[in-house]
Amino acid sequence: MQMTELELRSHKHDTISLLELVSMEGRYYMARFYLDGQGYVLSDPYEKAVLFTGASAARDFFREFHVETVEIIPPTGTDEMIGMPDSHGETMRVPL
Repeated sequence: MQMTELELRSHKHDTISLLELVSMEGRYYMARFYLDGQGYVLSDPYEKAVLFTGASAARDFFREFHVETVEIIPPTGTDEMIGMPDSHGETMRVPL
């Protein structure tokens, strides 16, 4: 599901249990967050995912919200090219 910034602001006093900053080719980050067990992607009014220019920019955006856990999800499609073992379908997560 998607949620715009305006919609998210109406949940300002709710707790975001998990904020995932999903790396898009290592240059941009998409914010996926969970409210009351439901996952959302932060989107603009035109239903396109908001892309932040860095993990710190995304983290700064969410600073005014109560976020329990923040994780970066780096790209894993090229792991085999840099000698990392196969992840067997598990997503790598880096706490921030």
